[in-house]
Amino acid sequence: MPAYLASAESLPVGSAVSFVVVTEAMMERSCRAAPDDSLDEARTKIQRAEAPPISSRILAVVAHELRGPLTPLRMASQLIRGASAECPEIVRLTEMIDRQVNGLERLAQDLMDATRVEQEALRLNRANIEINALLADTCEVTVAAAAAKHQTFIASMPDGMLRVDGDPSRLTQAVSNLLHNAVKYTQAHGNIRLGVFVEGNELVIKIDDDGAGISSSLLPHIFDLFAQSSRAISASAGGLGIGLAVVKAIAESHGGTVSGASAGPGKGSEFTLKLPIVTSTNVPCGSVVKRAVAAESLR
Repeated sequence: MPAYLASAESLPVGSAVSFVVVTEAMMERSCRAAPDDSLDEARTKIQRAEAPPISSRILAVVAHELRGPLTPLRMASQLIRGASAECPEIVRLTEMIDRQVNGLERLAQDLMDATRVEQEALRLNRANIEINALLADTCEVTVAAAAAKHQTFIASMPDGMLRVDGDPSRLTQAVSNLLHNAVKYTQAHGNIRLGVFVEGNELVIKIDDDGAGISSSLLPHIFDLFAQSSRAISASAGGLGIGLAVVKAIAESHGGTVSGASAGPGKGSEFTLKLPIVTSTNVPCGSVVKRAVAAESLR
């Protein structure tokens, strides 16, 4: 029977026993704390308290199985494209394969993140980050995604240097999730705006769109794990309702907040991510330089 960590004892180097057992002292304390329970019942309670939820274990297995075939699929697509450069139809098909592989990769990452959110175990590798540099690549990806739907994306960035203390990968993921949703739930020829500015001692990243909007019944639950609604169905966009839960977990792990607002279905939505500022240079409150990117003009 597997044992879950309740009290660790050091094991000798090279020992054949490679797992941590529940000590007799812990078991005795458990029994004294619950005199009416048998030893087996006490052990079961400890195991249930320490074991990851079964939903987390299932999600982790599914994510691992999804990731397995992705690397060979991507390599095969690249080889086919290289060998068929003179055939536009095959190149177009390999690009479709790449998009689907990227979608599966994002799904696998979302599932892994869902297990971490459920267990409150998001890993952070903190650094001192300059926010304009952090957002540059994310904006470029959003421009390309918006262009594919004939949307217009406008970014308003600070005229100066803003630094935050955080994990660059996780913060990029949070902003990317919000922009990804904006593109996904905004109709063709719609508008998406990203604003970055200062309020007091906080960095504010605001993303709004004139897309599908959010119903008043769903709005209080949009940051819940696996939140679903007819919003995703009507947009034919799918999704497991993981992205916003991950954004909330990332924001809170950095000492920040995230909020969402919408006037209702068909009236767009607005998401606001706030993070503590480490340093700022020549950035008056609300001062921005507008960089307008009309996605259609890239064609």
